[in-house]
Amino acid sequence: MNRFTYGFDLRIGRAYLLVVAFAFLAVTTIGCTGLSSVVPLGAKLQNADSAFDQAEAITVRDDDPEKMEQNRAQQRDLYDKAMSLYTEVIERDTKGKYAQRAHYQIAKIYKRRYDWDKAVEHYQEIVALDPTGYYANEAKSGTANIRKNRDVIKAKRAEYQNYKAIYDSSPTDETFNIAADALYEVGRAYESLENYTEAIRNFERMVEEFSEHSKAAQAQFQIGNIYFYTLHDYKGGWPAYVAVAEKFPDSYEASQAGTLLKQTAEVLTEISFLKDEIDKFRNKKAVEYQKTGRKITPADMWVMGYSDQVVQNFQQIAGNWEKLRNYPLAIDAYQTLARDLSHKKFAAADALFRIGSLYQQNGDYERAIQAYQNLFENAPESVWRNEAVYQQAVCYRSIREFGSAYEGFKAYMSITKGDTPYLREAEQIVRQYELDQDEDGYLFYQEQEAGTSDQDASSHPGMGS
Repeated sequence: MNRFTYGFDLRIGRAYLLVVAFAFLAVTTIGCTGLSSVVPLGAKLQNADSAFDQAEAITVRDDDPEKMEQNRAQQRDLYDKAMSLYTEVIERDTKGKYAQRAHYQIAKIYKRRYDWDKAVEHYQEIVALDPTGYYANEAKSGTANIRKNRDVIKAKRAEYQNYKAIYDSSPTDETFNIAADALYEVGRAYESLENYTEAIRNFERMVEEFSEHSKAAQAQFQIGNIYFYTLHDYKGGWPAYVAVAEKFPDSYEASQAGTLLKQTAEVLTEISFLKDEIDKFRNKKAVEYQKTGRKITPADMWVMGYSDQVVQNFQQIAGNWEKLRNYPLAIDAYQTLARDLSHKKFAAADALFRIGSLYQQNGDYERAIQAYQNLFENAPESVWRNEAVYQQAVCYRSIREFGSAYEGFKAYMSITKGDTPYLREAEQIVRQYELDQDEDGYLFYQEQEAGTSDQDASSHPGMGS
């Protein structure tokens, strides 16, 4: 049976029912103590991703020191939970693609903690597992980025300190510019390493010590960018953008900062209004019932006659977060819509598609693949189904799972009628994937997935067998 059912075939055969029966028997026989070991790896990975996402969503910065410490502790606990789950995946999968992704995510957590050596260790584990795979390429790039930027920081920090000392004792334009440029590069290197605290600190120092330098306005503007578009901390970013106009009123960055502040204020105000309106339309009695453990349907959660308005509000909220490039909160809004308004079939299906699309735009291809799969399973008749099949195939191609991509593009061709935007491209890709230029019996997509050559008959996927 083709693994790409996409929810089209709703028939359940006797063999499938037997599998379900045996699975149920296995779980009941094992009991609660062994339940953890039979949780599907995919589900365990999703649980780990969920804990990671929750940690990422926490804004540590707060004017209240006690609250800031609470946020930091909560974030640390969530990262620990995610790492523990990823480690379990590695222990069970050992050499598979789940292990590669788990290593990759653990490396991310170590990068958040500025433990570059540990991050590199996990990148090296990935390369050892599959030297030619998608995650290996990402790991090699990540390792190179860490080493390069650590070298930049070391060299440029020393350069800044040396030339700043020379400038302080005997100022010249040359020593001024060398010291300023070096400090700016230190900030950029920390930003590339995702150590945003140190990036901000070095940009602030650059502005303070070299306010007359041509890059000073850029440094101040970049502080605002980090807060707004990376940390999604609008409270922290606001004064950073205001400072651009105050300190560098005639700069191009000042006009940009003014526009961004105006647009962001309008968007955040609208989001706040839409959220308040959603709360107003919640069925308070149903909410109280839910708190007591009673089960209520999504339709019962809202005041009668206002579900359509709530749908529109969630859609507008998600769209506004997209404008601010805050994809995590945009995804969260769509996920809430799909869950709490699942009875609004068209809107819920649209939300499921948007979730996949946002993950894909953000380069999180495996999450996108799963999101599109959720659409196939929960809304197989959606108007977005065909495009989702195509985009899922694109995601598989992006992570170098060419066999799955091939099946996906073929599925898209089989369910698409007429001249659609992606049909010709899908046909062209499938034709290319079905080539066997060296006539060794292995098609192009099989060679690609194995990392072998379709131009050399002696290089093929069966070499190691």
